[in-house]
Amino acid sequence: MKKIMRFFNNKFFLAICAGVLINLAFAPLNFFPAVFISLSLFYFLLEKKHSNKTVFFIGWCYGFGYFLAGVYWISIALLVDAQSFAWLIPFALTLIPAALALYFAMMALSYNFLVKKFSLSKNYEKFLILASCWLIFEILRSFLFTGFPWNLLGYVWMFNDSLTQAASLFGAWGLSFFAVLISLLPILFFCERSKGDKIFFVVMVALLIMSFVYGNWRIKDEKILSDKNIKLRLVQGNIKQEMKWNQNQKYLNLIKQINLTNQKETSDIAAVIWSETSVPYAIDENSELIQKLQLAVPKQKDGKGILITGALRLKYVNDEISNVWNSVFLIGNQGIIASYDKHHLVPFGEYVPLQKYLPFINKITDGAIGFSQGLGPQTIHSDSFSFSPLLCYEVIFSDEIINQQDRPDLLVNLTNDSWFGNSSGPYQHFDMARMRAVEYGIPLARVASTGITAFFDPFGRVVNQINLNQEGIIDVELVKKLEPTIYSRYYCATLLLLVSLLVTFLYHKKNVIRQNYTS
Repeated sequence: MKKIMRFFNNKFFLAICAGVLINLAFAPLNFFPAVFISLSLFYFLLEKKHSNKTVFFIGWCYGFGYFLAGVYWISIALLVDAQSFAWLIPFALTLIPAALALYFAMMALSYNFLVKKFSLSKNYEKFLILASCWLIFEILRSFLFTGFPWNLLGYVWMFNDSLTQAASLFGAWGLSFFAVLISLLPILFFCERSKGDKIFFVVMVALLIMSFVYGNWRIKDEKILSDKNIKLRLVQGNIKQEMKWNQNQKYLNLIKQINLTNQKETSDIAAVIWSETSVPYAIDENSELIQKLQLAVPKQKDGKGILITGALRLKYVNDEISNVWNSVFLIGNQGIIASYDKHHLVPFGEYVPLQKYLPFINKITDGAIGFSQGLGPQTIHSDSFSFSPLLCYEVIFSDEIINQQDRPDLLVNLTNDSWFGNSSGPYQHFDMARMRAVEYGIPLARVASTGITAFFDPFGRVVNQINLNQEGIIDVELVKKLEPTIYSRYYCATLLLLVSLLVTFLYHKKNVIRQNYTS
């Protein structure tokens, strides 16, 4: 019994539990109090005088729990073709969290180093250092090794539209920094407080209130009006992944989506939007297929209606396929108007990194050839509006959303979350798309194969949606975009400046203390 109790009191086990617990604060539960418990426990575990090795493993264990519960849904995608990929499930469940946990391990080590380096003793000083380290390593996780900014801590604020609006100033990264500081405040009730700690508590509560007031003020802006009476139709076919590329089902899937599109009159619709690879064929110059797709083009009197859809694009060399792109096509009555190729591909999903050295691993998606990379963010112009296409998880990379020189009227996120079943994955992906609307002040249309399809206004509020595993259509009016937000102009530069000033302040403070001590 004592051994069992000792195990549950083990600092590494507690760190894993704390990491698992914080996932209750993300979608679909959005239980914000979990952040207070999780981060407070993490802080207390780091506070004890440990060796660097122990601190490293406390951070790693916390990160392992964080990602074990946070990205378990990746393994569900391997069940779509279980015969080929089921053997990878134990590795996906453990090795991916284990690798991502290294960011938390390095964050904990950096925190421990800075606390000792600056001889910090006051709680508020250590809170600021922990928040700064958390921010820096979230930014690194967003960029290194192609990046994986999934479940940044800032997404825990998505439970409240008003509190989320601060993302227009500082982005999801800034909300992460703020979340760390707010979640550690209860600690001040359980330990000795300095005068600085008391001032810090008052300042943080004031900032929380100000953030809520700012958000309320921002979303009550009455200038959000319909933009030129432009209507969009979002179509969710609810086509399961195992049926998507089935040779006997592909044509029926296409007809199903055409029929869904024309379920209601389309003469007042400017654009119909389908999901990622909703056309289960390569479009290119296939005139017969294009004619079939034109049945889904809105029948406007002026002939300017368009269909925005996902499909494959192929390139042939000597009658053999040399390149495959995951693409978005803009189709009108005259045929293909424009196209966009996905540029941020999913490692092991759409291509295999270092395939030369890993010949025994195939990509999870269908087809023998890995996808080719597109050129980058692009603004496509139609007669009625302009839009920036984002395919699948491109929407989670907040610095790769638009072409800054050609700011669009609309963000269009086409995705296929049917890979992940009824897990938390589709709900978390949904929240990340909402965050991009807030950060950029641009409305966003999200169309998913099996859900969740939705339209967000430029404040990230849900105007209308189709839930997971349902088929249907929703018609929405395109609303005007806002002026460029502070975040969309400067990205994380303001946050890094803030952290630099903070470290400079602490370094200066340490020198002052040292001089006073020696004198």
